[in-house]
Amino acid sequence: MGIMRRFFIPIFLLSLIIIVSSCSYSQDAELTNQYNDVVREYNSLLQKHNDLVQQYNSLLEQNNEYREDREQLLGEITKYQNDLTAALEQHQNELTTALEGAIVPPYITMNGRKASYSFRNLNNEIESWSFDVDILEANTIKGTFMRNLDISELNQLGLGIISQRFNSGSKYINLGGRFRVLDFSPYIVKENFQNSAAEFYTRHPDNESRIREVWNMVTQLCPYTGEMKETPRLPLETFLFGGGDCEYLAILTASILKAMSSDWTVQLVYMDSDNPLDPQNMNHVSVFVDTGEYKTFVESTQKGVMSPFQSVDGYYINIP
Repeated sequence: MGIMRRFFIPIFLLSLIIIVSSCSYSQDAELTNQYNDVVREYNSLLQKHNDLVQQYNSLLEQNNEYREDREQLLGEITKYQNDLTAALEQHQNELTTALEGAIVPPYITMNGRKASYSFRNLNNEIESWSFDVDILEANTIKGTFMRNLDISELNQLGLGIISQRFNSGSKYINLGGRFRVLDFSPYIVKENFQNSAAEFYTRHPDNESRIREVWNMVTQLCPYTGEMKETPRLPLETFLFGGGDCEYLAILTASILKAMSSDWTVQLVYMDSDNPLDPQNMNHVSVFVDTGEYKTFVESTQKGVMSPFQSVDGYYINIP
């Protein structure tokens, strides 16, 4: 037993050393593998870092080139802007010099027996409407008879075609039992404007711009001259005289609008301009038009605003 004990202990210790050494070797191998993995990942990240640094340097170089190009372009743009400003100033000076003493719209010219009325349309182009002088003269004579002769006198002179324009048999109408005023509707004549109004209608894409073009033309060619004695004129008379008071301009505007479309509702509006929502007196005539899809007041005594009234408590006379 003593001999076996002496041999067993050394053998056991040797076995334990071998086992411990084996475990230590296994751990060292695992750590070595982990280390190698970390080294490979580091090298991979380092390569990516180097690639990114290279890309950054390349982009930085491109950015510097673009910055130089931008500075150059900005310099060229500034030069072009200065050249353009100088050219525009020179052109404006030349234009001002060329227009000194020149006639600019609106104006009226005569060529033979034709009168042309030129204005600047909404597209800023010069446009002209022309009428034969014979027609203008005939309307002046007709308007004089309508204003100065009674209906019975017109009939006695064989001018029934004129007297028939006063359908009510009187030159006056009663408004709501409160006011007795001249009836301006017989003076509205659409026939003289149908060709020109048709061109307006075709040119513009919507009814609002069509109506605005009529207002634009009337306010240019026939400026408001202040209230005069109530002496309504036929629309071509207003063209001939180049202006007038509110009833002149309302009659002219309503005539053109009615010529533009027979489907539109066009009305003369008798109103109190000082109290548009509570009439105390009848001192103004305006125009109201309803196309079915668009409705507005058309105030031809004002150049700045076509529709100064949102609503009017007045008397609306339909134009047939």
